[in-house]
Amino acid sequence: MSIASRVQIRIPEIQTDLLSEFVQTATDRIKLRLGLEDFPIELESIAVEVVCAMYNRKYHQGIKSENADTFSVSFVDDILSEYQSDFDRYLEIKEKQENQNRGVLRFL
Repeated sequence: MSIASRVQIRIPEIQTDLLSEFVQTATDRIKLRLGLEDFPIELESIAVEVVCAMYNRKYHQGIKSENADTFSVSFVDDILSEYQSDFDRYLEIKEKQENQNRGVLRFL
C-alpha cells in the first residue's frame, strides 16, 4: 500500500493535490535528513505519520498542546525530530548490513 493511500485511510477528506505535495515533501525531507538517494520502504510508516502531522499543522498551525484556562500554546518545532531515534536505528541497521562481510576472507 502506498504512502498516499495509507494517509487517505487516516484522513479521507484530504485533497489529492495537497496529499501529493505533502508526500513528496515528507519523503524529500526524510531522504535529506538521512542522506539517502532513494526512499526505503522501511521508512514509509514514518512518512505516513509525518504527512498526517503536516496536514494537521496546516489547519492548526502546528499546535502541540493547548490549555484553555491559561491560554498557553506550545508549537511543534520540527516534525521530523520526534523520529530521530527511528532514523538513527535505521542507519545503524543499514551500516551493519553493509559491513556484514567486511573483514571476511573466503577461499575458493
